[in-house]
Amino acid sequence: MTDRDHTSYREEIGAYLLGALTDLERQAFEHHIANCAQCRDEVEQLRPAADALPRSVEQVEPPPSLKTSLMEVVEREAREEAGESAVPARRRTPLRERLRLPSLRPALAVGGLALVLGLAAGFGVAQLGGEDDARTIAATVDEARLPQASGSLQIEGDGENGAILRVNGMAELDETQAYQAWVQRDGTVVPQPTFDVSMDGEGAVAVPDDLSGAEAVLVTREPRGGSRAPSEQPILSVPLES
Repeated sequence: MTDRDHTSYREEIGAYLLGALTDLERQAFEHHIANCAQCRDEVEQLRPAADALPRSVEQVEPPPSLKTSLMEVVEREAREEAGESAVPARRRTPLRERLRLPSLRPALAVGGLALVLGLAAGFGVAQLGGEDDARTIAATVDEARLPQASGSLQIEGDGENGAILRVNGMAELDETQAYQAWVQRDGTVVPQPTFDVSMDGEGAVAVPDDLSGAEAVLVTREPRGGSRAPSEQPILSVPLES
């Protein structure tokens, strides 16, 4: 096994503890840690945190759109890394890196694991970082186009690790369209994942960009698959403090 292979396995520790690996990936990882004391020790150091965190907060069933948007972020960043997309990646910590737990001090690794568990399980960012650092910002909705809609952004601290946008009362779109989130900063609008809503109009989307210094999080209706620039004025916006 090469050093590169070893590094790859260490980066999968977080995904393994979250149960996010496929069966084949899990089997390969377990074969690796059976022969690698270093990775095995890191797994055991982090396992108590992974086991305890879901019990430490109220369990909330995440809407399907949240998982979809998280996977869209991972796939988009993989394309960008391969040079297949011209979407700017400024001020963004790749979500795939936040899902990995490399060889860090245990306290730092546990903190990263806590964030991922919160996002993946739909607990809400506000429950992860302590009440003093977390906040929920109400969205402003274009009532002429979405008369029953409402929304809120759950953000921790200065938003450097992104946030989760939750919406209610949104109209279902046809199969050719999807809602898309955007981050507005310094006169530019950076595309974020797309998402759908359920029959009762509820949905959620992960906003992975660093929001520190951003002006607003926006939502528009776009062709399914997303756009690189908004095709309409925002139907929902969340103003952020500078």
